[in-house]
Amino acid sequence: MPLILARLVIDSDIILALVFVWTFHISNAKNITYSLIAAPFSADQSLAVVIDNTTWPLYETYGIIYQGKAPIATTGYYYAILENDKQPNVTEAFHRTPSQNDTVNEFFNRTSEYHQVLSLPQMLPPLPSINRIDTNLHIQGQIPTIHIWGNASAVKYLHEKPLEDISVRLNFTYIGLHNVQTFEDVKVSLAGRSSRYLPKLSYVLKIKNKSENNLFGFKNFKLRALGMDPSYIREYVTYSVIKSVGLPASGFSYVRLFINNKPVGFYGLIETFQDPWLANEFAYGDKDYQSGFLYQGITIKENQTIPVLSDLSYSSNISHYSAGEYKIKAGPEENSDADYTDLQKFTKFVFEANSSTDSSQWNKHIDCDGFIRSMVLENLLGFSDAYMTLANNYYLYNNPKSDGQMIFISSDLDTSLGISLFDMTMMISGNYTEHPGFTFQPLTKKFFSHEAFSTSYQRMFMNLTQILINPTIMNPFIDSIVEMIRPDVEWDDKLERIGEFNIPPVGGGQNSSDGDGLGLDMFPPGLRSDWSDVPQTFDSAINGPTNSSTMESVKGFILRKSSAILDFYGNNSFNK
Repeated sequence: MPLILARLVIDSDIILALVFVWTFHISNAKNITYSLIAAPFSADQSLAVVIDNTTWPLYETYGIIYQGKAPIATTGYYYAILENDKQPNVTEAFHRTPSQNDTVNEFFNRTSEYHQVLSLPQMLPPLPSINRIDTNLHIQGQIPTIHIWGNASAVKYLHEKPLEDISVRLNFTYIGLHNVQTFEDVKVSLAGRSSRYLPKLSYVLKIKNKSENNLFGFKNFKLRALGMDPSYIREYVTYSVIKSVGLPASGFSYVRLFINNKPVGFYGLIETFQDPWLANEFAYGDKDYQSGFLYQGITIKENQTIPVLSDLSYSSNISHYSAGEYKIKAGPEENSDADYTDLQKFTKFVFEANSSTDSSQWNKHIDCDGFIRSMVLENLLGFSDAYMTLANNYYLYNNPKSDGQMIFISSDLDTSLGISLFDMTMMISGNYTEHPGFTFQPLTKKFFSHEAFSTSYQRMFMNLTQILINPTIMNPFIDSIVEMIRPDVEWDDKLERIGEFNIPPVGGGQNSSDGDGLGLDMFPPGLRSDWSDVPQTFDSAINGPTNSSTMESVKGFILRKSSAILDFYGNNSFNK
């Protein structure tokens, strides 16, 4: 063979090989992984992605995640639920923008996975005791999914006995946009007290404490059903304000919840105040951190035999502290009478204090700045099931780094910003002394009899109204949350509920005198007796009108409250 001809043959072979390699590379480069979170309506249905009018199958991976390889779209793509004959049952009514890379874990029928949610400005620096870990548990502008899965009989047993304190062992998978984590043998129980009577149930998840596993540094979580809040935003807003004024608190974010492949609803995710939360909040997550006692005030335990409340009254009988009105959620030991000694010493100091007790003595026993901030927010944000109102939903942390100084922590904030267990005229008053419980509860009554503390309270009460809790600052923030969650609220509203509506008759339980020695006189004036409320839509609960004298919309409450405060102080900064 002539040399030139032979070289041409060799060169042509090389060119063909290069063309084949290039073609193979391009062909594979055009295939990406599509990931979808969805739940078919029946077992014989399947999921698919439709790309440029061509249907590609998706396959189940993590129970409710469906994935498949398919080409990059030219014009767009959408997801579909197919019947057994591969005909569409439900398709997304929009086209998604072509992705050049593997998609994130997208949720069926959501036009966007990223949302522009505003942040509140940091109005006050965090308390010196706060040393919180950096965590991605609550990623702003994203809505992850949690899938609880496991023994169906255990799930049924849990749901059939909502009023009993039982737990079952199940598993859960956390599905973020970019990551998936699975936790096995997790303790699952129902959360709350009054929420157990509602059709949409709340849950507690506890990863084994001795396990190395954690979700972004945390092991214990509450899934808040938001069943008493038709706006779905009250806890998001209130927890955001608490962070803005530098107080210790859980973060708050939204998740979509599934149980054994079935959608359950749209939930709020918060951290549970149990170890390792204290280390995460006060010691940068130090695994060797030795926490102090964390006392929880719950008003009163059901069927409690001693008629005492968690109002921080003093008793010389230590057993009165372990009667059920307080719980110990963390600390060296748990739930023996001796463990309540520090709490008893604190209440004794409060009992013996008076208006002339030096502020330095107060500050040895409680973080005074933090307590003032907390009580200002209870009033400003209308916490109606909190310390001042019902001696409920708060924690006192006996901080070991400050010789046992107590730190006040607020929690469970759904009855706020216009949902009230007390007379609404009292909740929206601009006169701080008219807030239910301010001059009634032992701690606030004594603490604010001190002129310096009262002055600081009023100054902060007025100034936070002017710079934060007013329509100018809060309404755009609220609107950004609403824009993000509206599709999920509509989705949630259509889902079948697991529980039943079974609220006990008003007049029974803790607010009546029914033989346990408790009566309405143990609570501040203004507690409602008429519990009939006008049903609210998502929009009326946020923007109004509510057409109700007992409930105010979120924006309506902020407007009326801030206006009342400015009127009371003459629209000037407090300079007493």
